[in-house]
Amino acid sequence: MAWLLALTIGILPGEAAAYIDPGTTGMMSQALYVVFYGILGVFFYYLGHIKSWTGRAKTYFMKLCGRQT
Repeated sequence: MAWLLALTIGILPGEAAAYIDPGTTGMMSQALYVVFYGILGVFFYYLGHIKSWTGRAKTYFMKLCGRQT
Protein backbone atom coordinates (compact mmCIF):
# COMPACT_ATOMS: atom_id res chain seq x y z
CA MET A 1 0.00 0.00 0.00
CA ALA A 2 2.90 2.34 0.71
CA TRP A 3 4.21 1.88 -2.83
CA LEU A 4 0.87 3.14 -4.20
CA LEU A 5 1.14 6.28 -2.09
CA ALA A 6 4.75 6.83 -3.18
CA LEU A 7 3.78 6.32 -6.82
CA THR A 8 0.89 8.78 -6.52
CA ILE A 9 3.06 11.43 -4.88
CA GLY A 10 5.71 10.93 -7.57
CA ILE A 11 3.21 11.41 -10.40
CA LEU A 12 1.45 14.51 -9.07
CA PRO A 13 3.07 17.84 -9.98
CA GLY A 14 4.60 19.95 -7.23
CA GLU A 15 3.00 23.24 -8.17
CA ALA A 16 0.67 24.38 -10.90
CA ALA A 17 1.55 27.36 -13.06
CA ALA A 18 -1.63 27.99 -15.01
CA TYR A 19 -3.28 31.17 -16.18
CA ILE A 20 -6.72 31.59 -17.66
CA ASP A 21 -7.41 34.86 -19.38
CA PRO A 22 -10.50 36.59 -17.91
CA GLY A 23 -12.07 36.88 -21.39
CA THR A 24 -11.75 33.13 -21.94
CA THR A 25 -14.27 32.28 -19.25
CA GLY A 26 -16.94 34.29 -21.08
CA MET A 27 -16.32 32.39 -24.30
CA MET A 28 -16.31 29.06 -22.48
CA SER A 29 -19.58 29.83 -20.69
CA GLN A 30 -21.25 30.83 -23.97
CA ALA A 31 -20.16 27.58 -25.59
CA LEU A 32 -21.41 25.60 -22.60
CA TYR A 33 -24.77 27.41 -22.75
CA VAL A 34 -25.17 26.37 -26.39
CA VAL A 35 -24.32 22.77 -25.60
CA PHE A 36 -26.57 22.67 -22.54
CA TYR A 37 -29.60 24.18 -24.26
CA GLY A 38 -29.01 22.03 -27.34
CA ILE A 39 -29.12 18.88 -25.22
CA LEU A 40 -32.18 20.22 -23.38
CA GLY A 41 -33.95 20.91 -26.69
CA VAL A 42 -33.23 17.40 -27.99
CA PHE A 43 -34.50 15.94 -24.72
CA PHE A 44 -37.80 17.83 -24.92
CA TYR A 45 -38.17 16.99 -28.62
CA TYR A 46 -37.89 13.29 -27.94
CA LEU A 47 -39.98 13.57 -24.78
CA GLY A 48 -42.98 14.43 -26.95
CA HIS A 49 -42.34 11.34 -29.08
CA ILE A 50 -41.99 9.14 -26.01
CA LYS A 51 -45.25 10.45 -24.53
CA SER A 52 -47.02 9.85 -27.83
CA TRP A 53 -45.65 6.30 -28.09
CA THR A 54 -46.58 5.41 -24.51
CA GLY A 55 -50.10 6.78 -25.04
CA ARG A 56 -50.56 4.61 -28.13
CA ALA A 57 -49.14 1.59 -26.29
CA LYS A 58 -51.51 2.18 -23.37
CA THR A 59 -54.49 2.40 -25.72
CA TYR A 60 -53.40 -0.76 -27.53
CA PHE A 61 -53.03 -2.78 -24.34
CA MET A 62 -56.35 -1.51 -22.95
CA LYS A 63 -58.09 -2.62 -26.15
CA LEU A 64 -56.24 -5.93 -25.97
CA CYS A 65 -57.57 -6.50 -22.43
CA GLY A 66 -61.11 -5.58 -23.51
CA ARG A 67 -61.36 -2.28 -21.64
CA GLN A 68 -62.72 0.85 -23.24
CA THR A 69 -60.67 4.05 -23.20
